[in-house]
Amino acid sequence: MTRPAILVVVPTTRGPLVLRGLRPRPGLPAPAAFADGDYRPLPWSADYARLCGAAGPLARWTGRMPEPHELRLSGSFDAGRSWEVPVCLAHGLAEGGHPLAAAPEEADLILWATGAVDLDLAVLPGDYALLDKIERSAATIAGAPNAALAVLLPDGPERAQAEAVFRGMGRNVRILPSHSVPGALAALTALRPPERAETPPARRWWRLALPAGAVAAAGLAGVLALGATRPDPVSEPRPDAPAGPATPPPSIGVRIASPIHVSELRAPAGSSCRRVAFGADPPERRPVPAESGDHLAASRLTPDLCGLAIGAEPGLRVQVGPELRDAALPAVRLADGALGYFLREGARQNLVYTVQAVPEAGTGAVAGRLVHTLAR
Repeated sequence: MTRPAILVVVPTTRGPLVLRGLRPRPGLPAPAAFADGDYRPLPWSADYARLCGAAGPLARWTGRMPEPHELRLSGSFDAGRSWEVPVCLAHGLAEGGHPLAAAPEEADLILWATGAVDLDLAVLPGDYALLDKIERSAATIAGAPNAALAVLLPDGPERAQAEAVFRGMGRNVRILPSHSVPGALAALTALRPPERAETPPARRWWRLALPAGAVAAAGLAGVLALGATRPDPVSEPRPDAPAGPATPPPSIGVRIASPIHVSELRAPAGSSCRRVAFGADPPERRPVPAESGDHLAASRLTPDLCGLAIGAEPGLRVQVGPELRDAALPAVRLADGALGYFLREGARQNLVYTVQAVPEAGTGAVAGRLVHTLAR
């Protein structure tokens, strides 16, 4: 019998994301997560790399070096950890050889799951904004009216209400155990076709057989790095949270005459700009000091200079000169709100660019300007 195609839904408070693909990519320097059709790693790709990497929980559990994987989603989010559970489950299903649907119309089964995990793959309780996520997922679920629906709801203040909402959808819904990822995978593999309904006929459940040991081993691919103990109390993504690669806490520059902040983004020792660009290692931020007037000290184009982080005080909008924009990849919004300009490999040349900080309407902020040089 043909195995059912499974659509993995990653719900967020801005709407659901759909897992488009999960496949080994030996050519990647580290496991990486991407939006569909984009070559740039997603903001949280570094976390995904750490949890699936050679020193991560999966390697420790299986005792072997895992292949780097490419995770593709229909989009991204800004913050939070509730992507961990659906990604764990996706790895478990892929390990068992089950096809992952890329769109609702292709799905025989929709897997809707949210939550963060600890090092033992326990699903951490918390406020995951379940009712909001369900409401925003309604259209995606309705896009596969004949598909069965499996749901994992973490313990928390809205769990009982959320379960009632799912059961009231008038379709074939199974609530998975929510205490651990291995437990949820085991329940998913044990599902049997239910009694045939009188009217309307519901899509039958299939037994999803995973090979022995795959549940625990593959599930660990979704565990965060050491030290994860509790979920982010704010469900991702916060409307006011900026998007961009995971970066260290915000201390990105020095204040000069204009309230603009510039920092070098450098590869840490033993790493490279390629690994930084793929999210395998976070860059080191080195504030660029003021030199005189509105000029900053020049930055040296050494091999470890991966790019620049440019931001400004609240109420100001940053405008960066074309000299830097042309030499860098499209700007990304970093975790603290700064713009990240990662240099193209073939465009590392001497240049001088300007940054202007333009006040937003009604803020009363003061405009600023500075000049910065990149030189060999």
